[in-house]
Amino acid sequence: MHIPLYDSQTTPASAYCEKCRQEVYHGEARFQWEGRWLCPDCFRAAVNKALNDCPEQVALEMGLEVERYV
Repeated sequence: MHIPLYDSQTTPASAYCEKCRQEVYHGEARFQWEGRWLCPDCFRAAVNKALNDCPEQVALEMGLEVERYV
C-alpha cells in the first residue's frame, strides 16, 4: 500500500515571519526575538548578528558564565 507524502504547503500557512513574511506551516518553528516572531532563517541571521556584535550578551542570555580578563 502506497501512502502519499504529506506536503505542508498544500494547506494554508499557520503564521508568517514578521520580518520577511515567509510562511510558517503547522509543525514548523517560529522564534520570538526582540518582540517579533521570526522564521528559522531570520532567527538564525539575528543570532549570528548578535554573536558578532556582542558574544558576551548572547552567552549571558543562554545562562552561561562569562569571564573577562583585564
